[in-house]
Amino acid sequence: MQFVPADSVRLLVNGDGAYPEMLGAIAGARSRIDMETYILRDDRAGRMFQEALCLAAARGVRVRLLYDWLGSLSLPRHFVEPLVEAGVEVAAYHPLILRRPVWALNKRDHRKMLIVDERVSFTGGLNIGDEYAPASQGGPGWRDTHLRLDGTEVARAMTDLFGYAWRRATPYPASLSRRGRAGWALRRGLAGRSREAAPRGQDKPAAGIPVSILGNEVLRYRRRIHHAYLRSIRAARRYILIENAYFIPNRAVRRALIQAARRGVFVGVVVSARSDVPITAYATRATFDELLAGGVRLFEWPLSVMHAKTAVIDDAWSIVGSYNFDHRSLLHQLECVAVVADAALAAGLRDQTLEDLSHCREITREAHRARPWWRQALERLAYLLRHWL
Repeated sequence: MQFVPADSVRLLVNGDGAYPEMLGAIAGARSRIDMETYILRDDRAGRMFQEALCLAAARGVRVRLLYDWLGSLSLPRHFVEPLVEAGVEVAAYHPLILRRPVWALNKRDHRKMLIVDERVSFTGGLNIGDEYAPASQGGPGWRDTHLRLDGTEVARAMTDLFGYAWRRATPYPASLSRRGRAGWALRRGLAGRSREAAPRGQDKPAAGIPVSILGNEVLRYRRRIHHAYLRSIRAARRYILIENAYFIPNRAVRRALIQAARRGVFVGVVVSARSDVPITAYATRATFDELLAGGVRLFEWPLSVMHAKTAVIDDAWSIVGSYNFDHRSLLHQLECVAVVADAALAAGLRDQTLEDLSHCREITREAHRARPWWRQALERLAYLLRHWL
């Protein structure tokens, strides 16, 4: 992994921790905003971001908004049109187009990134929607984790990832005016020819907080995030704490976790007791018997949907991003994670995970084996379908 220096890194917990920070950064933007999300909803949260982006564009900030077409399939035209009319450049990633191969629909943009003025960046597990509103505001209060990273080199690394997806996205028709269409075409043409160079970085920067921004945008780097996780797990000496929304680890990850547990490392994994994708929850539980037998501790978060994708290792390494331990993140989706070598961030993420554990139910091997036969059958069937989930 190559690292670049960040001036500061802050842990943002849930929507009420992340959204105000993101909206504040948008409100303070002076020159450029790049925003990329898998899900963008036409609800209270979505309209807050819509308004903030429109206001930024109105004061002369260049705003690019990229959303995944399938993830945001319910997004109505009347939500996007005010953005375009305000001057926001909007694009959808891999929409259904007849000339595009059907298999391309399986290639999704699962990233959640916001870069402001190439100095402030956000990434993690949060999409844009009311599911992250806390119960005190009438929402379901999904549990998720995001990061705020300050520093130009980190922002440039994330801008490079954004540029890759942006050039492969389909622009939303700019407006009904000829001037609007011409302006859109010009901006798209310039964006297509100018690719921001990725920062080379060093193994450890001389100053600042070491951060490695990892994407999996091209075939050559398809397993880059997967390998970073494996190296971190194999290097653990004291503990590994993982929270993951869709946890269907492949054989290599299962083996690495079990080997860590057998050499005396505390390995704890938090998954969601109830999932927004029920069949995935069944596939997740099909891996439990092997993990429990190998000494891995498994916990279910019962309070809401656990949507975080984090790992903290030995009070030294933190990994936060959009990457799930499933086949889709491994091979089919664009993902982004931040790997941070900072004791203070690791302590904060460790404490947050332990706080979550205090609300969890631990899954014992005995209880897991006592589940009814029909549930075991459903789990095996779901696991057989794991490549398509």
